[in-house]
Amino acid sequence: MPDPVRKYSFSLDILPFVGCHRVAVGRYSEGCLEQVETLPGGEMDYRNRIVSGVVVRAVSWAAMIALLFSLSAGQATRAQSPNAAASGPAKSDQGFYPGWTLGARFEGSTSGDGSVYDLGFGGGYNFSHHFGVSLGVPFYFVGTPTAVQSKDPQAVSGSGLGNVGADLKWFFPGPTVNYASTIHLGAPTGDVKKGFSTGHATWNWANHIEHGWGNFTPFIDGGVGNTVQDTKYFHRPFMTFGYNAQFEAGTEVDAGPFSVSGSAYDVAPWGTQTVVSRVFRCSGNGKCGANGNTTNRKGYLDSSVQSGDASLARDNGFNASVEVKPAKALDLEFDYSRSVPLRLNTFSFGIGVDLAAVLRRASAGH
Repeated sequence: MPDPVRKYSFSLDILPFVGCHRVAVGRYSEGCLEQVETLPGGEMDYRNRIVSGVVVRAVSWAAMIALLFSLSAGQATRAQSPNAAASGPAKSDQGFYPGWTLGARFEGSTSGDGSVYDLGFGGGYNFSHHFGVSLGVPFYFVGTPTAVQSKDPQAVSGSGLGNVGADLKWFFPGPTVNYASTIHLGAPTGDVKKGFSTGHATWNWANHIEHGWGNFTPFIDGGVGNTVQDTKYFHRPFMTFGYNAQFEAGTEVDAGPFSVSGSAYDVAPWGTQTVVSRVFRCSGNGKCGANGNTTNRKGYLDSSVQSGDASLARDNGFNASVEVKPAKALDLEFDYSRSVPLRLNTFSFGIGVDLAAVLRRASAGH
């Protein structure tokens, strides 16, 4: 289920579309500025980021300050400035494609700590160009690292349904900036023993601001929630439960059916955090629970559930992405993420299909 505010699982993602600039605003749909379209599918999650590592924090804040300064300067020189990537001032009818949405997405990540893939299905309804709702659920496939398998063959995670999620999404394109916001709600329907749920209801509120100059579109994402969601860059080998703030700052270069992007992110949690491993399965019929507090950041490789202070879930790093749009209803992407605290390199991919667009065109052809 993509990020229409789509997945760091922050779901606020800027995605290229043939002939238009897309903004992800809800894990199961996206807004298109010129060619109003909706592409559901992606992960149920909001992109979570801000910047807490000296280098990463400096990069993000520098990007934010530069963007805000540029926006201020742009107001004074609008007549001499190039149009935004979203094609200049927004029209009143730009935004979501009103009506039903339907989509499917297969995506996943692989790293030295395991592989996590999900096949997501989502549908919803856009009540206007600016507001819509969507509902979806992922089916997970997890590959456990060889080191874990050899140490405890019973700990292999496997596959299964994840949490059912719902998005309330807003999208407001404008002449100066485009703004998107999504509230994501998750029900604990996944199997805790397999790491597909924390066993608690979850929520995230994500916000996205962007402004484009020609093919360049700087963006800032910010959000809060009680879980760190997956992103298109990074399907974590674990899930978390605990309050956190997420921020990301970067830019996208859009060249028709191809686009590339780079960003810095940070997850800043506070209070008690619980980490549920996806690659180390809770064995037996007993209740899965943490055995005291821990500060071991790699504990998800040898324990099903951990509990500790904010440092247990803190994260920051860098992302890079290449996206291709070979057809209007098909989206392909290849991503890379570097987590500094986990010292982890992650490679990801995503394949999204806008089933609603396919059905609309098939219906129009009859």
